[in-house]
Formats: sequence, C-alpha cells, structure tokens
Amino acid sequence: MLDHHIQKAIVYALAFSDAMRFGELKPDELENKAFDYHLKKVVKAGLVEKTAEGLYRLTSEGKRVGISASRKQLERLDQARSTLLLAPRRASDGAWLLMRRKAQPLIGLRGFMNARPTAEQQIVRTAEQVCREQTGLAGMFVVHGDGYFRTYRGGELESFIHFTLLVCNDIQGELHQNSSLAEYYWDTDPDWLAPDMLPSTQTLRKMLAAPAGSSVDERFDI
Repeated sequence: MLDHHIQKAIVYALAFSDAMRFGELKPDELENKAFDYHLKKVVKAGLVEKTAEGLYRLTSEGKRVGISASRKQLERLDQARSTLLLAPRRASDGAWLLMRRKAQPLIGLRGFMNARPTAEQQIVRTAEQVCREQTGLAGMFVVHGDGYFRTYRGGELESFIHFTLLVCNDIQGELHQNSSLAEYYWDTDPDWLAPDMLPSTQTLRKMLAAPAGSSVDERFDI
C-alpha cells in the first residue's frame, strides 16, 4: 500500500492536520517533481485526496492508517484495531481525566485516553504505564468491560476498534502533557452529549455506571 518512506511520511504528516498545502507537505530537501510522484501514488492508493481548494487531506481509509503509516508493517484496514480505553478518575472531586485527539482518525474530538496492548505485558500494567508516561499520573487499573466500536463519517468507515475498558477510581499525581497525540485535562462535570465528544463516550459512560462485565458492539455515524 505504501511502497516508499516518502509516501509513509505524507500520510503520517496529514494524520496531524485536517488538510495541508503541497508546500507544507513537501520536505525542503526534496525536488517538486520527486515529491509530486509520491503524492500522486498515495492519492491513487485512495489514502489522500485533493480538495477543490487545492489542499490535500486524508480519505476515510487514510485516516484509519493515520499515524501507523510510520510502522514497518501496516495493519489490515478491514480488521478491528485492538485498543485499551482508560477511564481514570480523581477521588477527591470525582473529576474525569479526558483528552482531545491531536491526530487522525477522529482528530479534534474528545473522550477517554487510549493505549495499545502488547504481547509482553498484562493490559492492566500497560494501562498504568501509558497513563504514567503520558500524564504523570499513577494508579491501579481494573478491567470493566469490552466491545467493538465502528465509527463512520459520511457513510465511510473511519475507525474500527476492539476495545477493553479499564477504570481507575483513585488516580494520583500532578497532570503533565507528555503526548504529541493528545491533550489531557480534568473535567468534574463533562458534557457527554457535546458535539465535539467522541460518540462512543456516551456508551462508555453508561458502561462505567453499570456493574463490571458488560460487552457492547455498536456503530456510530458522525
């Protein structure tokens, strides 16, 4: 799908933006002709499209590739991506730790933080490690539920995940911003119905209010 490191770099760069101009995408050291060749390749592959205003942006398929374009082996886009969704909460005032996405897919939307499970580590340890590394906060996570979320934009699949929901009801520490992919913040009274909230967040909130062990399989259209 992506045969050259320049093509991967194009998709990766666009994962952090709604759209970019040719000059913003092209590395200074690369000639226009060479860069245009690779740009046309990712357009032909259906990962990037050119708007009427002359800007380049990721297609729905390109958004699903997103930052994973930098990996040596890309995931199959028709299979669910395994994800840990973390719901840390401060015991002192009940504030939730939420984040705003800074990369595709679903850039700009808010919700719970996420992490990628690995074969080398139990998922509760991964949740604790990622939370500590990205926010400076520490606590013990427990599994609360799981399921599948499919998110469509304009009828096209933009995100497909198989998730495990983990919760920590007594997260400790001072919040730091250590991630290039998300901005974290505390919210004592989130508006779960806000238009810039990830649509799946409402379902996750209901799962958190119910006893542990629930499983869901839902589709969202935005």
